[in-house]
Amino acid sequence: MNQTQQTQQTGTGGTAPRAGHRPSTDEVTAWVVGFLAEILDVPPQDIDPATPLDELGVDSATTLVLCAGLGEEFGLPVRPRDVFDHFTADALARHLTAPQPAGV
Repeated sequence: MNQTQQTQQTGTGGTAPRAGHRPSTDEVTAWVVGFLAEILDVPPQDIDPATPLDELGVDSATTLVLCAGLGEEFGLPVRPRDVFDHFTADALARHLTAPQPAGV
């Protein structure tokens, strides 16, 4: 499989989620920054992960696409409320990668 086929198969150029693999905070932050960079048509290094997402142009429609993309990329359940409550790439990544209580 070439790089283009792999990118098309796994979404935004990352890796497909692995069963039992919980992504790191850095992996999720990098994915969110890459997602935003693609939307804004800027290099990822131009996006500060501590900048509030609304200042980067994230609106309710973009939030839905972000949730779906994170779910597809990492197999994480992401609700719009998660994005609204943790409204920077850093904060969202920390929330999504935090240890889950037993039974969740």
